[in-house]
Amino acid sequence: MKKILTVLLMVAPMPLLAQNQPAHGLSNSVVVFESKPEARQKLDQQASSGAPDKSELSVQSYVDSQERIAETFRRAIPDQIAESSRDDE
Repeated sequence: MKKILTVLLMVAPMPLLAQNQPAHGLSNSVVVFESKPEARQKLDQQASSGAPDKSELSVQSYVDSQERIAETFRRAIPDQIAESSRDDE
């Protein structure tokens, strides 16, 4: 009985080993990489093109916007959404 069981345990994996294994891995599917999305292509193109000769914003507009942004970070965060964080009440 032990001899038959030993032979079966040795012979049972044979058909599995005889199957053709894919050369690229364990599964039978190949991963196909898609091309970059259009938005990513445009961003990469913009990054590689370098800085523009002239800015679209005037210097004063840029400074004003940066000052407004900085002011929003100086205000305290309200405890409740309905509470205003401005001092003009």
